[in-house]
Amino acid sequence: MKISEAIQILNAEVHNAEKEQLDAEIKTARASDLMSEILASTEVPDMLLTGLTNAQVIRLASIFGIKAITIVRGKEVDPKIFLLAKEEKIVIMTTKYSLFTSCGKLYEKGINGEIINAPKPR
Repeated sequence: MKISEAIQILNAEVHNAEKEQLDAEIKTARASDLMSEILASTEVPDMLLTGLTNAQVIRLASIFGIKAITIVRGKEVDPKIFLLAKEEKIVIMTTKYSLFTSCGKLYEKGINGEIINAPKPR
């Protein structure tokens, strides 16, 4: 799916993207408000969904090569964050949907998450 399609699915507002960025393909996404969870991932996602709106999210996405960040729950974002993301060539979008609903909508359209090999309960 293209980032532009994800924007439509999430009824999201884009804050800093160039047209060619919106044509980038996304196949995987991760969702968390704990950046340590993203750091612990074994795969690099194409998109990050979070309720966090600080510079650390942008820096983490830049280090990992994440193409897009979706800020959920209609949170207000400091314009400086949009500028930092633009410098790092990361698409930032905001949606009023919750984290859970956003993930469900993307999953329903074919975006996959990471399969964790957790031990089975005894």
